[in-house]
Parts: sequence; C-alpha cells; structure tokens
Amino acid sequence: MNLLFFDFDGTLRVPQTNQVSKKTIESLHKLRKKGDLVFINTGRCYSSLEVQLHGVPVDGVICGCGTLISYHDTIVYRADASINQRQKVLEALRKYRVDAFLEGHEDLYCDRTYSDRLDKVTQFFERVNVLMKNVEDPHFSFSKMSLYYESEEQKQAFEKSLEKDFDFIHFPNLKSEAVLKSHSKATGMRKIATLLDFPIEKCIAFGDSDNDSDMLLAASQSVLIGENAPHLKDIVSLQAPCAKEEGVTWALKKLKLID
Repeated sequence: MNLLFFDFDGTLRVPQTNQVSKKTIESLHKLRKKGDLVFINTGRCYSSLEVQLHGVPVDGVICGCGTLISYHDTIVYRADASINQRQKVLEALRKYRVDAFLEGHEDLYCDRTYSDRLDKVTQFFERVNVLMKNVEDPHFSFSKMSLYYESEEQKQAFEKSLEKDFDFIHFPNLKSEAVLKSHSKATGMRKIATLLDFPIEKCIAFGDSDNDSDMLLAASQSVLIGENAPHLKDIVSLQAPCAKEEGVTWALKKLKLID
C-alpha cells in the first residue's frame, strides 16, 4: 500500500479548464482499486474546495495547509484562529492597508479592500459558487489568509506584526499566504501517516508551487508538476509535465504505480 498526497490547484485541477481531467480521475481510481490511499493536500480551506471535489476519488483531504484533516468523511483534526488572533489580524490589515481574503473551512471572508487586486480572486470563486462574506458576519472564523501587497516595505511591516501567530509562504508579485503557526502541508501529511501507522518516509507527494515545498521535502518520493516553480526541481525525485498535459498520470506511470 502507498499513501499519495496531491496538491489540488495546478496539480490535479487544470487551470485552463478549472477542472480535474477525466484521465487524472481514471488514474486516481486505478490507484485506489489496487489498495493505495489517495489524499488531496491543498492550501485551500474546505469552503473553497468542496464544490470542485465532486467526482474526484479520494480517501481524505488536508485543507488550509494542514489546518483541517478529513479521513473517509470524518474530521480528525481542525485548527482555527482564536478570537484574539482574529482581532490582531483585522487591526494589522487596517493599519497597513493590506488586501486579503481570510479562509475559513465553512466560508471565505473579506474586510476592507484597498485596490482592485481582489476582484479576480472574487470572480474566480463566484464562478464555482463560493461567495465572499464580510468579517462582521457572526460566524466569522478562519485558519489561513491570502495576502496581496503593494510594496516590500508594506509586506515586511505587516508580517512582522503577526509573526508570533502565523507562518508566511511567499510567492512572486508581492503575494503571500499566512497559516496558523506550526501548520503546513507537511504537518498534515505527517498526521495522516501517524493516524494510519504508516512510515512518513514512504509517502509520495505531488505539487506544483511554493506552498508544496515542505510536503515535497518530507515525502520519500516527490513529483513537481509543470514549470510554475522551476526552483523546486532540485528537491524532487521527478519532474512531470503540467496538469494540462496530464502530468499526474505521466508521473504515476513513470513511477510504475499504474499501468
């Protein structure tokens, strides 16, 4: 038996079609049929993932960079920002005028906007029937943030103010993700491995982006999908074509996990 962990966006989901291809779905079915366990390990919180999971065969999901873990439809781990952390974040967003959306496992939230950079993000989620709520909503809760800065100085000041509570993942073009301290895709993978009494050293991971790096490093075999993060080539076992070119199926065959 193998435990396989797949990033979602850009690894399973094809950006150009906003769907997981039929060929990839067939490959995941093949893995499970021979007894392997398949997990999605994504930066997305569950609220923005659930709609797109229909028809994708998995044994469990790790969402929000390890802040929610579900195995066979049962939540086995969850972490949310405390009331104090939520207040600190809102104060920092307003003080430094940072555009952000805050990702809860039930809903996505937005406070004030200071530019039009969130428009494309909002439109993307609207297309999959996920609407942004305001942080004044009585059910406001989150585990992760996506942040859009206007300058390096703004970025450094904001992140410095929250570094005790959050870990930051940096992307090009002044974008970051913030995750509750001591959570990551790798910690989520380790929790599943511990739950199933499976050696973490035998896990296999697939990703395409910077927030996959810790997961790729923690796995015994790792696959980089596409060319979004060429600087990760040196830390993986195998580089595969992009999702549009059926990179997951190509890699599974290369690793002799499916015929």
